[in-house]
Amino acid sequence: MLSKLRNFIFGKPLASGTEEHHKLGVILGLAVFSSDALSSTAYATEEILLALHGLNYSEIATITLVTLVAIILLIGIVVFSYRQVINAYPDGGGAYIVAKENLGKTPSLIAAASLLIDYVLTVSVSICAGVSAITATGIISPNMAVNCCIAFIILIMLVNLRGLKESGLVFSVPVYFFLISMFVIMIFGFIKLGQNNFASLNFSHQSTSNSLTQSAMLLIFLNAFSHGCSGLTGIEAVADGVRAFKAPSFKQANRTMLTMAILLSGIFGGITILSLAFGIMPQANQTVISQIAKTVYGNDSFMFFATQIATMLILVLAANTAFADFPRVANFLANDGYLPRQLSNLGDKLVFNNGIMVLSALSIFLVIIYKGNTHALIPLYAVGVFISFTLTQFGMVKRHARKKEGRWRFGLVVNCFGGIITSVVAVIITIEKLTEGAWIVLLAIPIIIRMFLAIKQHYLYFVKQIRPDEDHEAPELKSNKVLIMVSSLSKGVIQSIAYAKTISNNIEALHVEVNPSATKHFQEDWKRFYPDLELTILPSPFRSLIQPISDHIEKLQEESKNQWITIVVPEFVTNKFWHNLLHNQTAFLLKAILRFRRGVVVTTVRFFLED
Repeated sequence: MLSKLRNFIFGKPLASGTEEHHKLGVILGLAVFSSDALSSTAYATEEILLALHGLNYSEIATITLVTLVAIILLIGIVVFSYRQVINAYPDGGGAYIVAKENLGKTPSLIAAASLLIDYVLTVSVSICAGVSAITATGIISPNMAVNCCIAFIILIMLVNLRGLKESGLVFSVPVYFFLISMFVIMIFGFIKLGQNNFASLNFSHQSTSNSLTQSAMLLIFLNAFSHGCSGLTGIEAVADGVRAFKAPSFKQANRTMLTMAILLSGIFGGITILSLAFGIMPQANQTVISQIAKTVYGNDSFMFFATQIATMLILVLAANTAFADFPRVANFLANDGYLPRQLSNLGDKLVFNNGIMVLSALSIFLVIIYKGNTHALIPLYAVGVFISFTLTQFGMVKRHARKKEGRWRFGLVVNCFGGIITSVVAVIITIEKLTEGAWIVLLAIPIIIRMFLAIKQHYLYFVKQIRPDEDHEAPELKSNKVLIMVSSLSKGVIQSIAYAKTISNNIEALHVEVNPSATKHFQEDWKRFYPDLELTILPSPFRSLIQPISDHIEKLQEESKNQWITIVVPEFVTNKFWHNLLHNQTAFLLKAILRFRRGVVVTTVRFFLED
């Protein structure tokens, strides 16, 4: 029954040899790896305008347009630089692999920690922003936002556990629905502006500022720019997941990244210009896109609701990019010993199940802590991703200088310029967002690196401990003392005694006395059936089962240092899983406690009940 339920939820298991058939082309790759970057167009403009609150229209328009041009140029620089990474590392891995190979251990761990933080924030921010988009329509109450966020995270987790290709097919429809809705709203928006001779409509925002100095304008621009750079998150996702694409994987990945950059720049530019032209500023429970849709289509039109639903879907599904890449980066780290090895295991559907579930848990934790507030989470966003951008670019610079392959001089210039730009942006974002919460990310990165090193140290210690010495000798043979746990005389106990006799002649039955009258009757039965088998009664005045057994084992170990002690625990197996709730779980508890004792082996002899 459980197997059928598992197959229904996650689909039938896939054979390892079929992995190539479940890889992605450009169309599905865009849906899986570009949803994060494309979704940022839904809130990047809003973040820029929030930083300009209190200025007059002329100042807002000037700073916003300059910021728009700067961010689009930055998108071009980053994408062009990452194409170099894809060509050089067709097996993927992105910032971590590039930094590890070219810059060393510490920079690679900084890049990895930054990426993992960014992916967790990607899920939290995109889900919260998607729920905010739907609350703007009034369909759900803001009080239900956190619960809706958690439900969406669990839903996306379940879809991803079904496999990469299946999640791509599921998510491609909402992604392309969003793209169509954005181009439609831009077409109708510019048509409406044309009908008004491209004059800006009534700008209701009232200025609270006087004329700004150039220094003040520069500081405000840097603040707006740092907020708008949230629009670049997710660009690196394609480079991290090159192995997910069909052969030739690097060509498919390059095409996907170029397509993503063109769409991202076009939508971001169009939405920003429309917001300026219509005089729109962020409002409580009203996103910039929802206000543009109301202006273009009207409050109650079908197209307004379609646009909001499309925005909500892309924001929610932007989390899918992180679900595709977080487990892959975690897999690289686990293979190198910096994360638990379970994160490198492929599941039945050829995806890293454990990484997907860890990402889900961390994202839900953040949503609960920040109460589903997008604007509270965004200051933490983009710091980590620009750190990883910078390390990737400078890693590629060193690689070009070392290997001198192909057009290495051109690649060196491209990546050097990209590294300088992204490092400057990383500093700007960090300074501007430091007091808004970016300090949390800067504190988290060294803590995560310390965790990486502690895990690595454990694995090195583990290997050293278990590796046999060059002149190793076989361990000295010891006698085996078998203790059988008995509470009453039953078929399960009789079967356990039969098993114990096959492994040792030194057998002792242990009975913990919690009811003296019941113990007396048990002793009489025992003498009748097993007069020659030693029975030890362990008094337990406080009705504890575990402590008397533990004390007896300790006593035996003190008496003889040269023997194994095998604990045989009879256990009944019921034919219905819920029947287990009707029985004591003494066997499970004993095994859990005694597993940490040296020289003690705990084994279970199961007796299966008939139907």
